[in-house]
Amino acid sequence: MTTSAPSTGEWVLADAFDRAAPSYDAMVALSPGYHAQLRTAADALLERLPAPDGSTLTVLDLGCGSGASTRALVDAWQARGGAPTRLGVTGVDASVGMVAQAHAKPWPDGVELVVSDAVAHLESLPAGCVDGVLAAYLLRNVPDRERLVREVARVLRPGGALVVHDYSVAGSARAKAVWAAVCHGVIIPLAAAKGSDVPLHRYLYTSVRDFDSVPAICDRLLAAGLVDVRHRTYGGWQHGLVHTVAGSAPS
Repeated sequence: MTTSAPSTGEWVLADAFDRAAPSYDAMVALSPGYHAQLRTAADALLERLPAPDGSTLTVLDLGCGSGASTRALVDAWQARGGAPTRLGVTGVDASVGMVAQAHAKPWPDGVELVVSDAVAHLESLPAGCVDGVLAAYLLRNVPDRERLVREVARVLRPGGALVVHDYSVAGSARAKAVWAAVCHGVIIPLAAAKGSDVPLHRYLYTSVRDFDSVPAICDRLLAAGLVDVRHRTYGGWQHGLVHTVAGSAPS
């Protein structure tokens, strides 16, 4: 799931996601808990938003990729008894190929999918126009993370919420070792065997290795003015590797 991503020479992240798009869903399906964890992140966002009262909630899914996080939001909303017409979700991603994969799936009328850089899309919006923002596997791919979080805080309505869901291993020797073993022993060889974009999966390894610690992510949200910032991780081998961080705009 991408934004105007880092580039190295001729290698650009959005282009790599374009190449990987046809096989992306099959690859992530092999990741234990991937969809269940996205659903947990979607639930964490909706839990912070006002209960359905007849009005329409507006949510951004930044870095929507092929639509897995968008689907998690839609499913979580429906499970809470929300009417499909009362939730508007705009999925935003810089990869044309990934958004094309998302477009090929069935969606309720309230879902819109946009090809755009995440920060540029936020900057095009007026202040206080969005109820919630989900950023799954996005923040570590953004060159200016502070700017993105600041823009999210600007567009949130009072009481709105941001949920960041991503890998982070900084500050944990165990998590770093597990991540290196999984990437070099499973993810990168599997990508090669399936003909997926191997440089993209090598980038996955280094981007997680070099990403912010969880406390640093929390500090970013607090510095942008968000409150009630909370964090959770997940069980099994992904404990301490996969995290959900949530914060709210002051009411």
